[in-house]
Amino acid sequence: MGKKLHYKAAELWVVEEYVETYACDCADCLAKNNGQTAFFNAEKSSSLFPHSLATPTLLEDIVYQKYVLGTPLYRQLKDWHRFGWNACEPTLAAWVIQGADKLRSLYDLLHKKLLQRPYLQGDETVVKFLREPGKKPTAESRMWVQRTIQKDKLQAVYYAYRRDRSEKSARSLYSGFTGVLQCDGYQVYPKVDCANRVGCLAHVRRKFFEAAKYSQTAKGPLKILDQIFHQEKKWASLNSSARMSRRKEFLRPLFEQFWQALSACAALPKSLLGKAIKYALGQKEAIDKLLEYGAIDISNNTCEQAVKSLVIDRKNFLFSTSVAGADANAIWLTLIESAKANGLDPQKYLTKILTVVPQLEPYLPWN
Repeated sequence: MGKKLHYKAAELWVVEEYVETYACDCADCLAKNNGQTAFFNAEKSSSLFPHSLATPTLLEDIVYQKYVLGTPLYRQLKDWHRFGWNACEPTLAAWVIQGADKLRSLYDLLHKKLLQRPYLQGDETVVKFLREPGKKPTAESRMWVQRTIQKDKLQAVYYAYRRDRSEKSARSLYSGFTGVLQCDGYQVYPKVDCANRVGCLAHVRRKFFEAAKYSQTAKGPLKILDQIFHQEKKWASLNSSARMSRRKEFLRPLFEQFWQALSACAALPKSLLGKAIKYALGQKEAIDKLLEYGAIDISNNTCEQAVKSLVIDRKNFLFSTSVAGADANAIWLTLIESAKANGLDPQKYLTKILTVVPQLEPYLPWN
């Protein structure tokens, strides 16, 4: 028996809705209405936006194309025109921003829940704007990313736009967090209030990997780091307690070898190897703490993958026109990436939450 796979193109259709008004002059209605005829309207179906054609399924597709498939709004227009809808980019952009604003309460609630978790990972990346008050179009702003660790039963990814990567921005994003934070060596993270901070061994390895392209000396520390990652890979499925036990038994000696190897390395301070050694030694305390927390991976790669999703989108739509657009990007990416992290179909999830606005709390991605 043979099989054939067919495809049916998408369709757009318009539903015209009419609301009927009924008049009643029965004795009861006249009595209740001071002798006047009473009028009753049929219940209207709710609209996503007032006086707008937008529906949850239409907005979901626009958002899915933009943030999951990386198709900018101006490129989507060709398909919408082909389907017979003479849309314009400002309309799509306004809907994306208005839709995000409707879901802001869910976005804020997800962040609140995230800050209550025992462990978090953090990172940030560059974003640019055409019109940001007080800044030139060439100036850089930041999109900060927070997420739960892989072993957390509640999976969530949170994006937040800020004008900069300052200590003030970091403190505002992590305000109320009392758990353990895993991050890179950027100088503002030690200023964040948290129970503890652990490092990322992947950031350390990356610098030695680059240095090893030009220096034979760098290959010694790099080899030890590779051994650490090779051992760690064996324990990915273990629970936190068992993984911590393995680390103390097998990784602690490798960590000690690594630090001893660095003390024996001779390198110019401004060389790639010199910079790699300086970075690693500056993170020594945070890196060694990886031995104390079996729940946390030895690298921050899970959070960096969330950053990569934004970077891929950024290559397609290049910049945000306004701060409102940047906030919308953060909200949509948060909900989409959190849905994916919980194994949900982001298209179905977006349609659902756009349909049930404003009763959103039961629809947190892990629910």
